[in-house]
Amino acid sequence: MGKELKASIMLFFTSIIWGLAFVAQAVGMDHIGPLTFTAVRSLVAIIFLYLTYVFFNKTSKTYREQKFSMSRTIKGGILCGFVFTISINLQQFGLVYTTAGKASFLTALYIVFIPIISLFLGKKISKKLLICIIFAMMGTYIMSVKESISINRGDIVTIISAFIFAVHILILSEFSKDTNAVLLSLFQFTICGIISFIGAIIFEGIDIGAILKSYVSILYVGILSSGVGFTIQLMALKELDPVIASMISSLESVFGAIFGWIILSQRMNEREIIGAIIIFMATLIAQLPIEVYFNRRLRKH
Repeated sequence: MGKELKASIMLFFTSIIWGLAFVAQAVGMDHIGPLTFTAVRSLVAIIFLYLTYVFFNKTSKTYREQKFSMSRTIKGGILCGFVFTISINLQQFGLVYTTAGKASFLTALYIVFIPIISLFLGKKISKKLLICIIFAMMGTYIMSVKESISINRGDIVTIISAFIFAVHILILSEFSKDTNAVLLSLFQFTICGIISFIGAIIFEGIDIGAILKSYVSILYVGILSSGVGFTIQLMALKELDPVIASMISSLESVFGAIFGWIILSQRMNEREIIGAIIIFMATLIAQLPIEVYFNRRLRKH
């Protein structure tokens, strides 16, 4: 099994984790505000990532002797932490003024923003990927947006958030080399946690009783979605083009809808099922070496 295929499979399972996180966040936000939720999930992620680093350092000689730049790891973690904090909180602010369906579609615009930013950075995108991106966005629109098209300030903020998410993924891709993935994630969530805690104290207030009511959701999102998911994403970006990685990650919207249907009884109608299938097929085709197959066929003829 090639490195790229392994990375794709890892990211696919991460999208499942993130899909279920939508359900966990929906349940957890019944008791606490968005800044408090982000702050506490970051704290859980920090503890989990620290224990993970200590465990692997003690039990694995290969991990212990891994060569990486600590200064680059710290720099990447701090930079990613600031960018992630801005994007996740802008997304939450946008949800105050727009619907969840429109927000999920607009957030998925990072699939489009990444190749656009990459083009400005001098990186070429294949025609196959561009076509797959278009179909993935069509599928996301069909699955997510059920209202009429209109733009309000919440939509604009969410679009800005999607752009910053795209920047975040590209920065992660840049710092995926010569760094320790666990430590970089640890530093990222430390920055996010500190900023979010300050924001929560100022704008929401910290209610321990309310936090404890949401402990199951917080533990899931903190450990699996934040601690495991973002670390795997960083490891996958060592081997994958960020455009392809973003398409695989976008499957979280599909799994989010599926888990919402199974756990929260949020039924998927025909439109949502068709949209989910289109996204899944576009992501699958983006992984297949179709151009190699056609080049071989052309050579034969």
